[in-house]
Amino acid sequence: MPWAEADCNLSVTGRELLSTFVAWGVPLLCYSRGRQRGFRCKGAISGRVMSQEQNVIQASDDPRGAVVRFIESLRSNKGFEPIKARIRVVPRGLFIEERVIDQVITEFQTWLTKASAGAAQKTFEKTKQWLFEDGEPERFYVVEGKITLTGYIIAAQVGAPQRFGLPYYLGSLLPSSTYLHPSDPELARCKGLEVRSSGSGVEAVVQKRDKRLILSEQTIKSFEELAKGSPFLQRRYPGSEKNLSVCVRALAGLVRRARAVPRGFPMLVPFDVKTMKHREVRVAGKFLFVEERGKITRIIEAHGRNLSSFLRSELSRVPREKLGSFRLTPKHRDLVGFYERAGKRTSVHARAFAEFSELIRRARDPREKFTGWFTAGECFEKFSSFFQLSQPIERHKVASSIERFDLQGAEYRAYGGWIFTLSREKTIMRVVARHVRMPGQRRKKAS
Repeated sequence: MPWAEADCNLSVTGRELLSTFVAWGVPLLCYSRGRQRGFRCKGAISGRVMSQEQNVIQASDDPRGAVVRFIESLRSNKGFEPIKARIRVVPRGLFIEERVIDQVITEFQTWLTKASAGAAQKTFEKTKQWLFEDGEPERFYVVEGKITLTGYIIAAQVGAPQRFGLPYYLGSLLPSSTYLHPSDPELARCKGLEVRSSGSGVEAVVQKRDKRLILSEQTIKSFEELAKGSPFLQRRYPGSEKNLSVCVRALAGLVRRARAVPRGFPMLVPFDVKTMKHREVRVAGKFLFVEERGKITRIIEAHGRNLSSFLRSELSRVPREKLGSFRLTPKHRDLVGFYERAGKRTSVHARAFAEFSELIRRARDPREKFTGWFTAGECFEKFSSFFQLSQPIERHKVASSIERFDLQGAEYRAYGGWIFTLSREKTIMRVVARHVRMPGQRRKKAS
């Protein structure tokens, strides 16, 4: 790495630049113009404080001052002219429209290399991390009349934004995590999608062949909440857990793929959906959409923790006599509830009931399967019945299933093809069905 030579008699600009070098770990050669400055010799430092003077510089000067100097340089940068319309100096720093983020980062790299005489040379990714302070930047709207920009903030203490001779903005920055603007340019580019204002806020209209489906702002925000607990959504649609614009784009794709489910098809649905005839259900993968007169009113992810939360919520509405001896534990994060007999408890883990609900709708045995839509209460009646009819079984008798489904338990019980795995604390942790094949699961080869 090249060495940067720094004079300890620094101007304000020089101190900020030196502070930036120290923050980035750039090795420096420090010279003193006199012993009164605190330096007695020439020496190399790499992010470590060499003297009291260096302590003062690092403590009192903001390394982000380099960002301010960069902003100041843009006024006379002729090569930056085409991009100026897409940036705004704001009280919190520099707002950059998301489409020109890469260009601005590259421009900052070039400026810093020149300002440091080649000493501060960082990769694009490290520069980006430093500018956005190693975190995931928050997306904002800048609304100026009919112009709507979406982008991110590079934080810096700029003082008065007007002093830089660049486009500036003194209004409120609207975070896209809680606000959705009808003129969002990213959404405007999506075919078959219209985002518009309505009496209750903002709504998205998705064109699905010859039908239009409407998503209210409340429904979109509920999807964002689903994304916060969904590893699948966070992986498939990065940012969906904190960006309503991403949520709308994700929903548009899912809703277009969603197919109507007839009432005669086995499917777990909310209680109020089954009992009201004018409500329809559409399914896309693990996502269930409740439709009422052309509007999507509810979204459910039938997988993972979101499925467990849905089941717990639905069971809390089931009349107590329907649950028999089972008692719910609504305040417990992982347990649905417990059975109690002769002073001994057997608890049910949320994952076990969620697994059962996915398996039972694929059962083909006439004695087990549902013949149409079913509720969480009806599903639990079967779960409870099967478990109470199950008998303890030795591990070696179900060894092939234990290996196949990667079961870990202290005790096993079986009823027909159903296997219940219990922990040492008498909690039903897992449920599998040897006779039910899940999607993607291969048939066992004959030996």
